[in-house]
Amino acid sequence: MGMNRRSFLKGSSAFAFSASILGCSDNNDETIDETTIDPPEIIEEEKELTIPDANGVFHTTCPRNCGDRCSLMVSTLDGIATSITGNIDHPVTAGTPCVKGHSYLQSVYSPDRIQQPMKRVGPRGPGATFEPISWEDALSEIADQLNDIINTHGGNSILPYSYSGYSGIAATSGANRFFNRIGGRYLQRNICASAGYSGMSSILGEFSGPSPEDYVNTKCFVSWGTNEQATNIHHLKFINQARDNGAKILVVNPARTPLASQADIWLQPTPGTDAMLVVGISKIIIEENLQDSAFIDAHTQDYDALLARLNEFTHEQIVKETGVTKSEYEAFARAYAGAECSMIRIGYGLQRSLNGGRMVKAIPTIAALTGNIGKVGAGVVYLNTQAGSLFDWNYSNSPELTPEGATRDTVSINELGKSLLPEDYQHEDGQVGPLAYGKPCDPIKALIVYSSNPMTVSPDTDLIETGLMRDDLFIVGIDLFQTDTMDYVDYLLPTSSYIEQANLIDSYQCYYAKHSAQAIMPLHQSKPDTVIFNELAKAMGFDDAAFSQSIEEILRGTWKGNISYDELLVKYWDSPIVPYPFRKDYDFPTPSGKVEFKDVSGTYFDAEKFNPVIDTGNPESDDVEHKGMTDSEKNREFRLISPAHAKISNSQWANVKYIKDTFPQHTVYIHPTDANKKGINDGANVKLTASRYGNRNVSIQYVARVEPMTPVGTLFVWKNGWKKLNKNGNGTSINQLTSSELSDMNSGSVFHAARVDIALV
Repeated sequence: MGMNRRSFLKGSSAFAFSASILGCSDNNDETIDETTIDPPEIIEEEKELTIPDANGVFHTTCPRNCGDRCSLMVSTLDGIATSITGNIDHPVTAGTPCVKGHSYLQSVYSPDRIQQPMKRVGPRGPGATFEPISWEDALSEIADQLNDIINTHGGNSILPYSYSGYSGIAATSGANRFFNRIGGRYLQRNICASAGYSGMSSILGEFSGPSPEDYVNTKCFVSWGTNEQATNIHHLKFINQARDNGAKILVVNPARTPLASQADIWLQPTPGTDAMLVVGISKIIIEENLQDSAFIDAHTQDYDALLARLNEFTHEQIVKETGVTKSEYEAFARAYAGAECSMIRIGYGLQRSLNGGRMVKAIPTIAALTGNIGKVGAGVVYLNTQAGSLFDWNYSNSPELTPEGATRDTVSINELGKSLLPEDYQHEDGQVGPLAYGKPCDPIKALIVYSSNPMTVSPDTDLIETGLMRDDLFIVGIDLFQTDTMDYVDYLLPTSSYIEQANLIDSYQCYYAKHSAQAIMPLHQSKPDTVIFNELAKAMGFDDAAFSQSIEEILRGTWKGNISYDELLVKYWDSPIVPYPFRKDYDFPTPSGKVEFKDVSGTYFDAEKFNPVIDTGNPESDDVEHKGMTDSEKNREFRLISPAHAKISNSQWANVKYIKDTFPQHTVYIHPTDANKKGINDGANVKLTASRYGNRNVSIQYVARVEPMTPVGTLFVWKNGWKKLNKNGNGTSINQLTSSELSDMNSGSVFHAARVDIALV
């Protein structure tokens, strides 16, 4: 149906109804002000718009960086979204989103949304000022700048930066096609789970595993290094069903998660010592003859090498390093190995460490020892990519657009700060200028940031700021809000929220690929990312047919599921055909076709540097060459970890009204024993100091909470609080303290390999 901008606003009062039910309670269950928010005034001149229906219920899929990828129903009245609820028919979502999903409309209709294109008119950085500019002028000026840079320095001098603001085909297709067309530099997006990919693959040949829907069949569920409440809350439904069916719940985590508080057994190792803990558990399994010898003989390789490696350690060594008593990991080994079937879920935070890949590699050892692979209710779950097989990624990304002979270097997303450094930057080792993977790289002359907020979510943000302040760096930002990062851009372009555009999204836990319908028209002057990149491509003079495709055409061309695209619009989701139980035929995709206790492939890590069976090195014990901390880092008093909070996804929702003041996003938790030693009381202002790249001392100011969230000697901070929201007034945040070094496998992030000092302000 047709409607104009005036009639589009008629339904603004309808939002009052939904706003009254979207409040999120804080940790003290205090009443939240339920003030309604009307959509801001539309300033674009009237023009005819077409949407499927101004009044209806639309199936959508949450595109955030969460494996649940909730199936959500959006109700609209007069073109205004009035409610967002969970789809009761979806097996995972089962009728309710997480707390973030419940507050989605507060984000969509926030008065803080960027309403029109903006051009910076003052200095970069916090407090930057911008003035409105038309879309036509903004795209023209950006295109002129980029064309000049390409003509002078080549497309390789232009870097995209994006990660998990939005996911899915429509959220990424336009950008990927654009950067292919200009021959832009590649960004290795390995900030989340990449070390674990290699760790899992080095023993099992893959990092995919059973669906979490199989949890209900297990008799022993192990949550290893994850917090389901914060990152996959719908998994708790399956875990609780398993418990109701008599399963034991085991948790391994240095942080006291909600599931840890309810577990039958909770092991709380010193951060970074998980591989040594696996040695202890494995030794008990062997010593008490709890192993599955038939499975070992038929489906594993190099069992003798594993036995020899385990014999190198004593229980006294294991207890000293891990902080876990022998009786505790004995009980764990007996419960796990004694169950009819046992399932392990490995979290991603665990492997964000200098030894992250090695820790993940070690964990499946106990599954292989006990035959807990290839049967119902058993296996190792890390990151499941099966649903992505229903998409034609080449069609979506159009790699054929890349100019013939283009030189395209790669930088790691974790080393953004190093790759943006000025050309005259002097490094301690004598190198000069920007670096990638420890070696000099060509300068980056333009940065386009979309679907992310690196000045909050990336490591060592002070180093990133050094690059962002370069006069010769051209920066374009695309976002819903003026985040910490958007204060540094030259042009700020408003994107649309997820309910303002259609999408295809694959889960990376359960096996579902889903359609997400456009429920409302883009608010203000916002445009979907794909539309922005298509229009920018045309402004730069590109006439490729790919940039004239609508989002709907891209989605249809990308879909290759078991049902037609038109059926998908009605059924909402589809699943790939995956044999059940997972790996029931024991055909492991390793060189030997078996589980390999010893990896000598040379594919995933340096077997000369690290032990190919189980490597127990950790950031405090290893030297720098073997992925240990520097001496200045090791001399800091406390290990610091910064896991996710249930109310934000990376940095998203941190600024939303009914979220931002309901959890302590700029608080550091300190164990009472450590607090007493340091003279720190609950609520005190404290300074945290770390040694960062180039032996820089970096400090932030937070508020202390005295609570045993972690073992003695470890501090705990919720990750990714915005600098500009820090109520201490000093504009600091946690990722100023984290390291931009790369992990032992697959150049992963090392957020949890940080040591700090803490002192009263």
